[in-house]
Amino acid sequence: MTFVFWQGIMSIHQKTFLEAVAAQAAVAKVLLVVEHDITDYRKNMGWDAPVFTNVEVVTGPSKQQIKDIVHANKEAVHIMGGIRVGSMLAVAFDRCVKESCKLGIMTEPYNDAGYKGRLRKLKYRYYKMRYFKHVQFVLAIGRQGVKQYAGLGFDTRRIFPWAYFITVPVSERTNGVNGIKRIIYAGRLEAAKGILRFTEELVKTGSVKYTLDIYGAGADEENLKQLISANKLQDRIHIHPFLKYDELVKEYRKYDWVVLPSAAKDGWGVIVSEGLLNGLKGICSNICGVSWVIKDRVNGVVFDWWKEESCGNAINSMLNEDTFADAGTISQWAQKSISAEAGAAYFMQVMDCVYEDKKKPAIPWE
Repeated sequence: MTFVFWQGIMSIHQKTFLEAVAAQAAVAKVLLVVEHDITDYRKNMGWDAPVFTNVEVVTGPSKQQIKDIVHANKEAVHIMGGIRVGSMLAVAFDRCVKESCKLGIMTEPYNDAGYKGRLRKLKYRYYKMRYFKHVQFVLAIGRQGVKQYAGLGFDTRRIFPWAYFITVPVSERTNGVNGIKRIIYAGRLEAAKGILRFTEELVKTGSVKYTLDIYGAGADEENLKQLISANKLQDRIHIHPFLKYDELVKEYRKYDWVVLPSAAKDGWGVIVSEGLLNGLKGICSNICGVSWVIKDRVNGVVFDWWKEESCGNAINSMLNEDTFADAGTISQWAQKSISAEAGAAYFMQVMDCVYEDKKKPAIPWE
């Protein structure tokens, strides 16, 4: 089989999954077509454009090139990173429809909050009427993605819960001080990510059982620095600049917990997956798609962002409970459940379900 993935940019978070799909015995070719190689926004976060192995890449194709790619791969399965999201994907989607290609969607949930969210709901209802009949499957990222497409009336037998399936280097862990929870956060320092609120709740505990390293930059950086200074916690809470991605993943071996306390739409939250693969436990809000893979008091804790006391309760569980699985168990589970190899195997089962009428596959992390 040949697969053509149409996406906005080259993503570090898709690289190992696409390579794992290309390594499957039944796969003849994987082609990735992107509108841009990488955005300045991602460069500022320490990303470099990834170099793919055994995956053909086309960047910034013209309309004629898009037409030629679709026609040359008419028998392939085309997977779009959303329905007509951006100019290139709109042209590619329409061309695949015209050529009657096998067509699927891989998508995060759209932001349905506020006035703009209501407008997006109207847009997707229009998409339902005009385009759903041309789409054979949806790889819906996170519970919210599944809920949205089911709510729009897409055939639930063809909605498959999805994740960012990744593989990262797993380093030998370093030993910490007994009883001290070593916590890492990496990402933007802004209200939508919730890291200021999380840190405020952590400080409120008065505990001495933790260290917190924050890697990132953003509007909340100064507020975080003031909070740290006011509570004289410079020895336990540290703010660092963004690290290059390859450098960041090597840091996980130094930590016990990874945190993602998002306050607004977070389709998945790959930092938690990276941590789990390295044996860390995760603490995240229920807004994050990755919360789906957290088994409470086993490989982490999920808190309800909308309940004021929930974040503090989760932090207390992190600091004071010892019922969680050990690092080796968590890492082994993650390799079988959310790694790129697990995702590629699941993807092929999805293809068999959709195009060979086989049984709908089980969700890997469940």
